Amino acid sequence: MVPKLTSGSHSLSTKLFLLAAAFILVAEIVVLVPSVSRERNDLLHARIEAAYLVSLALEGPSGVTWDEYVVRQLFSTANILGVTVNQGDIRTLILTPEIDPHGPPYMHHVNLEDQNVTEQILDSWETVFSTGKDLIQVTGAPRFAADNDVDIIVSQSALRADLLLHARKVLWLSLLISSLTALLLFWALNGIIVRPVERLTKSMADFELDPNKISHIHIPSGRKDEIGTAERNLAAMQKRLFDLLNEHRRLAALGAGISKISHDLRNILASAQLMSDRLTKSDDPSVRKLSPRLISALDRAIVLSRNTLTYGRMEEAALNKTNVNLHDLISEVFDDCAAMSIDMHNQIDPALSISADRTHLYRSFFNLVHNSVEAMMPNGPASCTADKNIGAITASAAIYGNTLRIHIADTGPGIPDYASAELFEPFKGSQKPGGSGLGVAISAEIIRAHGGTIALKENNAHGAVFEINLPINAVS
Repeated sequence: MVPKLTSGSHSLSTKLFLLAAAFILVAEIVVLVPSVSRERNDLLHARIEAAYLVSLALEGPSGVTWDEYVVRQLFSTANILGVTVNQGDIRTLILTPEIDPHGPPYMHHVNLEDQNVTEQILDSWETVFSTGKDLIQVTGAPRFAADNDVDIIVSQSALRADLLLHARKVLWLSLLISSLTALLLFWALNGIIVRPVERLTKSMADFELDPNKISHIHIPSGRKDEIGTAERNLAAMQKRLFDLLNEHRRLAALGAGISKISHDLRNILASAQLMSDRLTKSDDPSVRKLSPRLISALDRAIVLSRNTLTYGRMEEAALNKTNVNLHDLISEVFDDCAAMSIDMHNQIDPALSISADRTHLYRSFFNLVHNSVEAMMPNGPASCTADKNIGAITASAAIYGNTLRIHIADTGPGIPDYASAELFEPFKGSQKPGGSGLGVAISAEIIRAHGGTIALKENNAHGAVFEINLPINAVS
């Protein structure tokens, strides 16, 4: 199945664009609503100031009749339809001739000094959405005569026209600024987040399609932020999966080869076993003495050949457990791994027995001891002499609580860091040329199948110590 990349309305870019558009709309509302209210207050306060000057101009002796032309000119200049003129203790409302003070239209009353912010906003937008030709009576105090109240009459339709004009100007200006900001933000986020995420997604899709191609492993950009961390983690994960798949291919090839060799090898060993049986009837006492050891070695070789392909499938249910004397088992391993100039010290209690699969446990200890011997003889047995001791291998065991702890220690040169890092991984822990790295990996799998653990306890220039822990219920 070919992986599909997200596109269309579900893509990250589309969602980011829609979010930017939504934020523009929110910004417009946030800017426009209070802006119209401020504009309405500014317009009314300006007309209050102008009306105050008109009232001063119209003040005169009682009984004076104002010229209609003059009144029209003054009201037009102040952009009002009426004003209250103070004449002593008398307040007289003067209106333009077109307005009947006792008839329609409907009169709204607004006191600028008593309104709070919420009321100002509500009244402003009520004017914007109003219809018809109602009038508004506005009461306020002029700036230079704060002790005097001025009442004016203004046209609601004229005020609405002014507010709508202001709203359009603010709307277009804020829309331009918000759109530019949103586009810049979209461009920045698209470059900083969306495109890198799309590259990550494409890399994952390509790797899923063909994980065996090393070119599909993501190359980190070197960023130091969270996306850079995600890139490095993805690259590391893809590299581990790539190596793991290569390792599985090697194991599969190895298994296919061994399966062919194993059949022929078993036949050869079976023939050798038949011939070794005749050695037990030899007249030579030394030959008869060595025959049981040879037969035992051939038996183990046949079992080993038969069980070679069980690596990777070692389970506790597959073990044939019997009561095994641990001291005798280690002694047998030491005898089979004996080398000139290397001392073998079996310090395990001769009475200590363990419930285990003897053949598999032998393989586990044999691999560990054999590796120690090879580490102390880098140039092979020919480099050793009988009069010179080059090292020692010691096996010891003790019970701690519910655990049997076994130590296999040597006095060799230790295990190099490059090998110890992945010591228990097949094909990775070998420290000698041509080595497969399977020996210690097989040992670890056998110990785990017995419910135990194995670890490199100590490792330095003076030698290495392997620690094996087995559950106490396996000890008798």
